[in-house]
Amino acid sequence: MQSIASSQPVASPIEIKGTASLKNGQILYGKVNKVFLNQTAEVQFDHQKMVATLDIPLRTGVKYWFQVQQPIEGSVVLKALDAPNLNVSGLKGTVAQLIAHLGIKPEPAAIKLAEYLLANRLPITKETFRSALQWLKAADAAEVGLPVIKTMFIQQLPFVKGVFDALFTQSKGEPFHKLLSGFRQQLQDGGAVTGTASKLKEVLDSLHVAKQNQLQQIGLQKLVTTWLNSDSTPEMKSGAFSLLQKTGFVPKGMTESVFLESLVDGAAEVRSGIPENSAIDKLHQGLQLLSEAKGGAFAHVEKIEMAINRILNSHDHEKAKLPIDIHSMQRKNISAEKLTPLAFHLLQNAFAEAIATKAVGGKIEVNDLIGYLNMDTEQVAESKGKAAELLFKSLNEPPEAQYARVNEKLVLSHVLAADFQSIDFTNGPSVAHQLKEMTKILGLQLEHALINLSGDDMADFPNDLETLKPLLLKLLNEQIPAAIKEMAEQILNRITAQQILSQENGPIQNLLLTLPLNLGSTQTDLTLQWSGRKTKEGKIDPDYWRVLFYLELGRLEETVIDMQVQNRIIKVTVINGHGATLEEAAGQYLGILRENLGKMDYRLSGVSFVNPVYEKERDLRGKPIPFSEAGSYSGVDIRI
Repeated sequence: MQSIASSQPVASPIEIKGTASLKNGQILYGKVNKVFLNQTAEVQFDHQKMVATLDIPLRTGVKYWFQVQQPIEGSVVLKALDAPNLNVSGLKGTVAQLIAHLGIKPEPAAIKLAEYLLANRLPITKETFRSALQWLKAADAAEVGLPVIKTMFIQQLPFVKGVFDALFTQSKGEPFHKLLSGFRQQLQDGGAVTGTASKLKEVLDSLHVAKQNQLQQIGLQKLVTTWLNSDSTPEMKSGAFSLLQKTGFVPKGMTESVFLESLVDGAAEVRSGIPENSAIDKLHQGLQLLSEAKGGAFAHVEKIEMAINRILNSHDHEKAKLPIDIHSMQRKNISAEKLTPLAFHLLQNAFAEAIATKAVGGKIEVNDLIGYLNMDTEQVAESKGKAAELLFKSLNEPPEAQYARVNEKLVLSHVLAADFQSIDFTNGPSVAHQLKEMTKILGLQLEHALINLSGDDMADFPNDLETLKPLLLKLLNEQIPAAIKEMAEQILNRITAQQILSQENGPIQNLLLTLPLNLGSTQTDLTLQWSGRKTKEGKIDPDYWRVLFYLELGRLEETVIDMQVQNRIIKVTVINGHGATLEEAAGQYLGILRENLGKMDYRLSGVSFVNPVYEKERDLRGKPIPFSEAGSYSGVDIRI
């Protein structure tokens, strides 16, 4: 129930948490305690007392249904809806009367909604009841939808369908990383070929969703390009080639020079379907020249180099042809040692051109080039799997435990750092930076950027439009398959819910953040809730705040860390089904924690480990506590 305002308050009425002023048309069920002159009376609704003007005289000690009318000279006017039915008792009877007053058909959904609103003392008007009933029917999940209605009332959120849809999607609890991964796969396979869809795939890749699928798709590419990259050190090149041997892409035991020579020999074969003047076409032409040179067709290596450069630098296939008299030159046997560097040069240029073409939105030729180097499609598919496995092993095992050579470890670390960067939770500033970057990628700061946009920021604003939320909004206005549209709406609702639940409530600032997280080969959600009060200057008060941190892991399962800070004294509670194991493992680190907190002028009062089955006051398993249920402080400071 919302709080009741009156020109004549009495005896400090008990204020119900999350209350607001009464609204015109609101329906209440209360008892007349005392009757005064001038048709005023003291009326009690649950524990809330007030003095109001009555439209007709009523009897003391009797309960009535009242409807709030427009105030007269600042006082509350209550209209009695009808005479009391003295035979009505209990919640069911009260619900039946309420539904009758609202003019609603007494169907099961309406009865359940009325019971919930009355039991939770929530405000009721005909308009809000009809809206809520309609939303709940469409959602077809009252057990999820009813608490959402409560959240909207208590947090005084706009009572509109968009807010309900956002919070409802959030409350269903489907893992965010699975939504994003599934959406990425839908964009890949579902036929959405718009420019917006392509940009969305890039954004989702930057969030590292479906990392295993990414490694499977481009892990082998990264090993090949590292081997051929002109900026790679000799150690990196040798390490990348060694890893290509381990994947089976290059036959085991075959040296680099022998592999290059085999490419030269294979160029004599006729290849069909090669796009004219493409990176593959230029590579094939150059290797054909080297094949002829190996057979003694040409006189000097320098002449071949000139011809290769003409091929590589030409944009016109016809102009790339060699002079007519080149074959009439004096023939000379040219050794493989002189030809293989030229073959490597051809490969470097071909992959550099293919990557540059992809970067500007052209046709992706990298996989085609890989197919040119190894025409055994089954072997290439197997090599992609082995490359992904090697990268995962590098993620999951410390360097000293890996079987890879030093140069191979260097390559694996380079690829992972460049394309699959993981958060280093041992480095606080790094964690803060990564989390802030992810909030930008999700588009959580879009509205903030719009509101605070200045002339100096105009140049950077297009970058804000290349984030997940604005791209989803743009995609929904395009012609896309229904399945993709549905998933896009779900993800958009999840992002919007985070923004809705991250709000100021008087001096209290709340924040909710759910991010997809990759921990080695494991994908999960990192959910952070933070709540803290503000100082008189409007800044966050570092002395009083609360942290809730949620994470689900493969072996430890659901883990909740509840950190409360009162007057710079910190109490930490770790809630997990393996509490005893965690407590034993964490023992050696508690001294370090206490010491480092002391350096920041905080004092650790203790760390306790609790099994969730013994947590009677609230169920912290499965999903975060909504702010509406968690009290004044609930959340996580992402600066930690």
